[in-house]
Amino acid sequence: MWREALYVWKDSLTVNPSLSLPFTALLFLLNLLFWIPILGQLSALLETFLIFSYVVFISKLYIDSRGNRETFSSRLASASLGSLIFSYTAETIGVLVAQLFLTFLAFIISLIILSAGGFMSLILPLLEGGDVSWKGLLLSLLIAVFLYFSIVSSFPIFFGRAMLRGKGFSGTLSTFISSLWAEISWRTMLSWDYIKSSIVVSLITFGFLMLHLVLLIPPLLLFGPILTFLTVHFLYTFGTVACFRLLRS
Repeated sequence: MWREALYVWKDSLTVNPSLSLPFTALLFLLNLLFWIPILGQLSALLETFLIFSYVVFISKLYIDSRGNRETFSSRLASASLGSLIFSYTAETIGVLVAQLFLTFLAFIISLIILSAGGFMSLILPLLEGGDVSWKGLLLSLLIAVFLYFSIVSSFPIFFGRAMLRGKGFSGTLSTFISSLWAEISWRTMLSWDYIKSSIVVSLITFGFLMLHLVLLIPPLLLFGPILTFLTVHFLYTFGTVACFRLLRS
């Protein structure tokens, strides 16, 4: 799976330079507005929308091509920047809203777990005149953090299912959110191919994160959104490829 995702990711950036180069240049120009009040916040939102517009377009193109690399490349070669940004506007907004909702939900659930653990481990023992349990508090913290990152780190695979089965804003939104308990959740746990590929993808993503640290140097900071785009694009492309293989098998 990871090899196929890497091929799709690479082809989406190299097959049609008249598409990928202006897009990355647009991200760079938008980042120049980051330090300007109000415009900076608006540019950040627009960058996020553009990045996911690209990822949604490529994912839909891959699915419509039924995973055939030649068909995918030929269709990509004839695509324009306008079609890339505006072909799936509703689906892109659906993905962004779904991610925002699940992130908030994961945060609230984690906060409830942590609060309950704090009450049981610290407040209740004090009220009863006993000793506080720091181990209990640590355990609840670990559970809360694990739950939060388990949900958030699953976004690429939820995205892939939404691209495969969702259509329009509401269809994409509901399919993305329902992936939390749908068949894709347990299929990934039972697929050895997915597990192996996830390890490789995690290593590649770690390399991207190390590059992000390099770009924290002021002169290189302007290129941060481009590297973010490449990282998100790779992760979510893998999610699409994995879902296509797991749910179409």
